[in-house]
Amino acid sequence: MPEAETEALPLDGLPRRAAATAPGRAAIRFGAHALSYRDLDAAVDGFAAALGRRRPGTVVGVVAALHPAFPVAYFGAVRAGHICAVIDPGADLDELTARAGVELLVATAGMADLLRRIRVERDLDVIYLDQPGEPGGRTVATLARTHTRRRHPRPDLDAVACLRFGAHGRLVPLTHRNLTVGAAQAARAYGFERGSTVVNHLPTYEPVYLNAAVHAAATQVLCADPDPAGGVTLAGREAATHYCGLPAPLAKLAADPRDTHPRTTTVRAVLASGATLPPGAALRLANRVGAPLVQWYGPAGGPLTHCDLLDGPTAGSVGRPVPGTDCHVLAPPGKPGQVKVRGPQVATAMTDPDGWLRTGDIGYLDDHGALFLTQGVTA
Repeated sequence: MPEAETEALPLDGLPRRAAATAPGRAAIRFGAHALSYRDLDAAVDGFAAALGRRRPGTVVGVVAALHPAFPVAYFGAVRAGHICAVIDPGADLDELTARAGVELLVATAGMADLLRRIRVERDLDVIYLDQPGEPGGRTVATLARTHTRRRHPRPDLDAVACLRFGAHGRLVPLTHRNLTVGAAQAARAYGFERGSTVVNHLPTYEPVYLNAAVHAAATQVLCADPDPAGGVTLAGREAATHYCGLPAPLAKLAADPRDTHPRTTTVRAVLASGATLPPGAALRLANRVGAPLVQWYGPAGGPLTHCDLLDGPTAGSVGRPVPGTDCHVLAPPGKPGQVKVRGPQVATAMTDPDGWLRTGDIGYLDDHGALFLTQGVTA
């Protein structure tokens, strides 16, 4: 049995355990707003209680806006015995909510007009992440504050906890075991520890980073500044240990000739998934930020399966498989082919009888087992 698999627990057990081991540590900071792990877990309890009368297994869509209420709704929906469908804010809400069978949607106030049109056609209940989008609209914070904890049965670890959307809108069902084993694997790969401070400079909330940070009882700092230089400045001001960004803005920052920000002295790694940066851009970025670019990979919609080394990344690579994970390329050694992965974090419903998932991505392995992607869509 892989070492990581022994750490499986229900998805909502991540904030519960962090609240028990590091209650006063900041879980999330967003501007002047801070939420401790004690307060996060209490809010998850309250939101779960607010959903407790719904039929078990209801699909609750949660828009992955970069907002402190997202983790409350994400973990709370699961704690209530429901399935959380994570929805990109820029996606087609009508199509994706219908495809996933969403009965309750947690959205942003800016989506209110669109949601009114959708609700005319079908019965879709709405709660807001940030502020009421309509007269009498309910928010996650209000529901969490006005409902008290109630007991919920411990779920089967192999029951579906979360739905994510992969390439071409394909639904990826992830179990509690997939997600919490994946959280442990990711935390180790990223070097997240209690005491780590992680700047999330992303347009949306990435559950892989969220799960890993909560597993480690690390602090997440949310950065909504569209300027990548502003994110690096915030990382320096927060004495962050990790900076999470997207390849396109990071490439833009690497190419910016201006002196836009000071180098950080505490950031250990710049983490990114998606398209890999060319080696030259990765080197320029490391020089600009003061920390190496470490790229990772996971099959579309799922937890990570590969991560480069923090202390010696291979330029252009997404790294080697994390412990407990196998990778195979359907091509001769050194030649590009379809990437297959297998591990306890991989969505069981998507694999063949031997546990392999054909990712649809194209890549090759070097002599040391590092994966280089040449075509495809990564997580």
